[in-house]
Amino acid sequence: MKNFEVGGMMCAACSARVEKAVSGVEGVTSCSVNLLTNTMIVEGTAPENIIIAAVTDAGYGASKAGAKKVQDEDISDNSELKSMKNRLIYSVLFLI
Repeated sequence: MKNFEVGGMMCAACSARVEKAVSGVEGVTSCSVNLLTNTMIVEGTAPENIIIAAVTDAGYGASKAGAKKVQDEDISDNSELKSMKNRLIYSVLFLI
């Protein structure tokens, strides 16, 4: 069993696309993608670099769990994070 971190998934269709791409790799017996934690568990004999390449070819980022995270989007930009935080705060205030 191999654990990976996957970046760039935003919806269930994204996680399904990653799962389908990795399941098609020779030597993969099962693949489970978790959208909420951005993780993937792969069972089989396929090499890690081939699995990561399959995720990358599908349009997402991937790295071995515990390794330095791969960011394929600009969400790490502090200004975008601040903007998202502000929108969340305003939404909660309006909800109350």
